[in-house]
Amino acid sequence: MEMDMTINRLPAPTWNWLHVNEATVKGVPALQAGRMEDETPETIEKQVISRDVWNCDNKKQPDAGTLSAELLQIPGGMGADMDQLMAKNPTDLHTWTIAAGVKESAPVRLHFTYEPDAPAQDLIGICAEEDSEITVIMDFRGADMDSAHGKLTDDETNGSKPGNTAADDRVGCEQSEYPTVSDSKLSGFAAIQTKISAKKGAKVHLVQIQRLPENFTFLNDVGTDCGEDALIDTVQVVLGGGDTYMGMRTDLGAKASSLESKVGYLLDKKEKLDLNYLAYHTGAKTTSRMDVSGVLRGESQKLFRGTIDFRNGSVGAKGDEKEDVLLFSDNVINRTVPLILCEEEDVEGNHGATIGKLDEALLFYLSSRGIAEEEIYEMMARARIDAICSGIVDEKTQELVQGYLG
Repeated sequence: MEMDMTINRLPAPTWNWLHVNEATVKGVPALQAGRMEDETPETIEKQVISRDVWNCDNKKQPDAGTLSAELLQIPGGMGADMDQLMAKNPTDLHTWTIAAGVKESAPVRLHFTYEPDAPAQDLIGICAEEDSEITVIMDFRGADMDSAHGKLTDDETNGSKPGNTAADDRVGCEQSEYPTVSDSKLSGFAAIQTKISAKKGAKVHLVQIQRLPENFTFLNDVGTDCGEDALIDTVQVVLGGGDTYMGMRTDLGAKASSLESKVGYLLDKKEKLDLNYLAYHTGAKTTSRMDVSGVLRGESQKLFRGTIDFRNGSVGAKGDEKEDVLLFSDNVINRTVPLILCEEEDVEGNHGATIGKLDEALLFYLSSRGIAEEEIYEMMARARIDAICSGIVDEKTQELVQGYLG
């Protein structure tokens, strides 16, 4: 049975006529477990928790104190409908745990391959115990992508677990919040939810690279819980897909916990990107930073909601959000909703956005040096992505992005 979803809700709604309060995705089909390959260092424990153990639809709550209970209670950025989607379909919870005091430099590499006619979903959990450090790199790609684009896992992969696929299901999804809808039928659908727990003094680095074909709808939800003096560091790069919805919520409930979030995107044709990022400060001296940078070309559309919420008890907290958008066409649609909510007095919140076309003086200068206008635009677009990718701690992943862009 198909499902209609309302996701990416603003925590404090604004005027309905602006069409930015939420996103709707209609006609989501039944989903099967996705196909995933992994490379896991020996220092990190990998576990597969059966859906029957954690799924609340079966009237069976996960046992208190278990890893599944701890991770699944962390709220994501997309909202309750995303949790319902995960519980509705047969998906196991795949978890990676690093022990206290262990700092692993080698990353966990997760490679997800999605078939156009096999709607799929994945549920991922990451747990970093006290004073540990872990890096998890996720690569999302279509099954029919040119192999020259590369992938994040080697051909001989240890511990890979292919999932089931549905051969005959197709999806037609529409985002009614936008003024226009893609003309072509979106034949691919994929969803993933990632829950992260960083204990006291832990560091978690999450890197996600999306390079799906243009006929895909993709839902990417992240929820994180940050302990005292812990750090959540995320880098997400969107290089493909048709309609992409991304949400991330970070709960900064312990003293001196911090979030560093970077998002880069390169949209073309009629691609659409809908973002909802929330940093909830409840702990003292907590910090958050969101940097979003991207390029809109063709008839592409982007909506970014960035919320910094200072709750009671967040004395001395600081939050920053910044966006840099480069517009390459008169037909693009860009919307930005920076939101700062405050219940505490001794806090600092900042937001800013730079949105516009290439500077005429810069364009003239580079043209006078013999650089073609088309090459200038491509160079500036590449620079936006390069700036975000500089925050990726893994050289192999940086090379993958560079190779994909050509």
